[in-house]
Amino acid sequence: MSHRATDEWVDEDLVGMREEVSDEPADPLEAFADAGYITDVISEVKTGKEATVYCCRAHPSTGRELLAAKVYEVRAAGQYRTREFYSSGRQRMYRPDGRAMRALKAKTKRGRELVFRDWVSQEYENLKLLHRVGADVPQPFHQCGSAILMDYIGDTTRPAPTLVGASLSPDESRALFDGAMKNICLFLANDRVHGDLSPYNILLWDGRLVIIDLPQMVLANWNDAAFEALKRDIENVVTFFGHRGVRASAAHLAIDLWTRYLRAQLRIE
Repeated sequence: MSHRATDEWVDEDLVGMREEVSDEPADPLEAFADAGYITDVISEVKTGKEATVYCCRAHPSTGRELLAAKVYEVRAAGQYRTREFYSSGRQRMYRPDGRAMRALKAKTKRGRELVFRDWVSQEYENLKLLHRVGADVPQPFHQCGSAILMDYIGDTTRPAPTLVGASLSPDESRALFDGAMKNICLFLANDRVHGDLSPYNILLWDGRLVIIDLPQMVLANWNDAAFEALKRDIENVVTFFGHRGVRASAAHLAIDLWTRYLRAQLRIE
């Protein structure tokens, strides 16, 4: 397989912050192939400050034709503009040891490594959880250090486009708006708020929405700013579809969802 080399990182399937630090395989994509998930890398489909996404040919045993490999840049979490806003509460959930906490607070090299490991592993764990409960997110297949292998949305000619620039009829707009709100509700019912939801990280393929980019998800049951994040996500969705004929009040929707969440009354139909 030929593709751009990636940065070094850790080789662990992590849930939260761990004490041990180990070296990542020299090439996560080769590691996916060695593990029997992919047979080839077809193309590089997206490059950004946080990650590069590759379109890969899937091994027949996966039941897929294509898979997407998302390889994070080591500095991804540190470059996120308001990281503390998103990560608030995670330490209470995962309870890192004292030395890890000191490294995090001192922002040492090891502390930055722990933040990065947590960032990547959170996307993998969020994908697993939300796909399992039926949310419209890519199915994750494997994590190898700084890389996550998941469903590829699109085909060999092009990746699925984002909602931005989509030409939609009024009926399509209403149906997609309802679908986006159903996913926001489903996320919240599972104690998650996307935290950065916008038309730029909602894909549209064959009339179906797929929500991506989940490492920064806010833990609604731990993060004091969860309602603020929820309201902002809903405002972004309402604004986008409002330009396409859908009338809704972001404030009303956010308050209604949050109130039902606090009362454990969220129901997904």
